[in-house]
Amino acid sequence: MKVKPVSVMGEYIALHGLLPENELPVRLRHKIPENEIWIRKNVYDDPKRRERILQGHEKFELELMETKGLTYKQAHQRAQLHEKVYRLEEWLSRLEAEVHRPSVEPVEVVEKSKRRRKKK
Repeated sequence: MKVKPVSVMGEYIALHGLLPENELPVRLRHKIPENEIWIRKNVYDDPKRRERILQGHEKFELELMETKGLTYKQAHQRAQLHEKVYRLEEWLSRLEAEVHRPSVEPVEVVEKSKRRRKKK
């Protein structure tokens, strides 16, 4: 994996060497070796986002292309779905952690307030 500045990557978050050349802008064609993944610096600096993008999308996409023989577009569509599932799993784990927080003990009322009922 290589970390590249925004000036090199442009709008792309991450790219890999098996991406078809016609999917890339001219300035990036024939520059990414097949065995490399390029990732934008600001994405790399955020560990959670980096993990989600690499594990949930790029590596899964490469695996589908290599093992299943899918085209880039087919693998990309499946990887997008996989990334959504990956995000859902993260959200569920945060929710589960929230649910398991220790409960707060109820407050005991010492004096009851005096209320007068209105007669109808």
